[in-house]
Amino acid sequence: MIGPLHFPLVSVIVVNWNGKHLLETCLGALAAQTFQDFELIVVDNGSSDGSAEWVALHYPGARLIRLEGNCGFSGGNNVGLRAARGEFVALLNNDVEAAPGWLEALLRTMAAHPEVGACDSKVFFYDRRDVLWAAGGEYTISGSVVHRGYRQRDGDGRYSTEADVFIAIASAALYRRTALEQVGLFDEDFFSGYEDVDLSFRLHAAGYRVLNAPRAVAFHRVSETARVNSEFYVFHGQKNVLFTFLKNMPAPLLVKYLPLHLIYTLGSLAYFARQRRLRAALRGKLAVLRQWREIMRKRRAVQRLRTAPSPLLDGLMSRSWLGPKLDKLLR
Repeated sequence: MIGPLHFPLVSVIVVNWNGKHLLETCLGALAAQTFQDFELIVVDNGSSDGSAEWVALHYPGARLIRLEGNCGFSGGNNVGLRAARGEFVALLNNDVEAAPGWLEALLRTMAAHPEVGACDSKVFFYDRRDVLWAAGGEYTISGSVVHRGYRQRDGDGRYSTEADVFIAIASAALYRRTALEQVGLFDEDFFSGYEDVDLSFRLHAAGYRVLNAPRAVAFHRVSETARVNSEFYVFHGQKNVLFTFLKNMPAPLLVKYLPLHLIYTLGSLAYFARQRRLRAALRGKLAVLRQWREIMRKRRAVQRLRTAPSPLLDGLMSRSWLGPKLDKLLR
């Protein structure tokens, strides 16, 4: 039998923007965790729905940080990360309910693997609790992202063992503070979407592993905070997918896979044209061109940080990119 945990202080950060209706479930689940030696930090992104007041009333022990405006996922979490005192830092979306053993499972995984910089959870749909939303994420050679196990039932045990993944999906994940001090926090130019992809890429580049911890279970109310295919969602998604590819891909892989990325981009634009969101998608691509010098500056910084050789990073990427995207395009 595994004995009790004896960890230094752990910080749990919940970023909220007008999510008062979500907080009772999210924070209530944290109050019911089997591991309780953590500080709770709630960062309120300038909510106008009384969220901050609700937290202050119902969770007076939480460290409540009130921001004047919406700093996005990246900015809000960075505020929490800078304020956190823990040697391990967990992020939990306000639209996620963590199972009672969630934090303990993440901590046990991290403690068992000192070379791991981040680990994430096995996340199910909130209203279909036997159907997976994600068991970690794959980054493909075209620059797209695929959720492991998406829409699959978790009955055959395929996602029940620890697995190396490319992306620690930050809606329910744990990070090692020393790793973040080395590679940096979230890139606030992303604002919303792909920020966890970018951070995971940097962790891999610096030689860290990223794991999915299947005993860490959570349930996600998908798109409660950012509606899929909204103007906001499409603009930031299409900006950040290109941003990530240009910023992080080592030069040999950038040249090798740029044709695939262009094919993927054309397919995405065709899809968003069907969804009447082509203008938002094109605005996202143009935003990258406007930030070109800054992106190249950041690219140089990432490549200076990198210790992992290009072939190693290449081997971590998924080759299965065309099928999932064609399936989405043809729906």
